[in-house]
Amino acid sequence: MQTQQSSPTSSSSSSPSSSSSFSSTTPPRPTSPPSPQRKAPASSGSSSTGPQRKRAASSPLAHVHPDSEDAQVAIKRRRNTMAARKYRQKRLDRVSHLEDALASVTGERDHLKLPLARREAQVEALREMLLRK
Repeated sequence: MQTQQSSPTSSSSSSPSSSSSFSSTTPPRPTSPPSPQRKAPASSGSSSTGPQRKRAASSPLAHVHPDSEDAQVAIKRRRNTMAARKYRQKRLDRVSHLEDALASVTGERDHLKLPLARREAQVEALREMLLRK
């Protein structure tokens, strides 16, 4: 049944005649050798070139047959990338929230320093008045 559902969706019999762009892009995507070649330099290269190569490798793997191991690895990698991106954003939001809270508390502390100094001076003056009597 899956092949029947796949054939109307992908139209493999009419695909080469109707859209030549898909047939020309299809051969590079299923080939597994380009994917490991792109993955290897990303892990050994610098961090600035790594994400670019991983993104380039993930887009061709997105069109691989869903049952293949490469597709499962690509899906897993995409999920991990999205989870990492979500975590980083959550961490940045948390840090930003904490910085805002720190600024608020610091401002409140600075605002209360003046009344505290006045009251301490008043207490000191009253103590001196009591000692004079």
